[in-house]
Amino acid sequence: MIPSLEVYNNQEEEAISAELLEKFCRLGNQAIPLALANPSHGGGVLPELEEVEISIVSDEVIAQVHVDFMDIPGATDVITFSHGEIVISAETARSYGNEYGNAFERELMLYIIHGLLHLSGHEDEDPQERAEMEKIQTSILEQLWV
Repeated sequence: MIPSLEVYNNQEEEAISAELLEKFCRLGNQAIPLALANPSHGGGVLPELEEVEISIVSDEVIAQVHVDFMDIPGATDVITFSHGEIVISAETARSYGNEYGNAFERELMLYIIHGLLHLSGHEDEDPQERAEMEKIQTSILEQLWV
């Protein structure tokens, strides 16, 4: 079974239209089979999930989640939970997108794919594993984001 994916905008710091949310949902659902086709470390939990929920939040909210669940202070780009929730910071996406030359929307889609790959068993703590994960996420992004 392939899980469904829903995307919710739970912040007001960055404007995200209903059309863009629909696009993220459509492309996210297309990215799931691609993430499933590129598993690591036993495939993760993605094949077992019924649904993946993406929550786009502010830096303030993701910083609180970061401290509460990982005991790490400060905002981050993506936090993935094994029960199928992916929390993404819109403000960090804007900042990193500017830094790395990605449009805001493309950077957010990259984070959705990144979270899906975490659910497929990928880790990014080790530099070699991070490089492999980045290669796969870039490939998926290039297939979907046109």
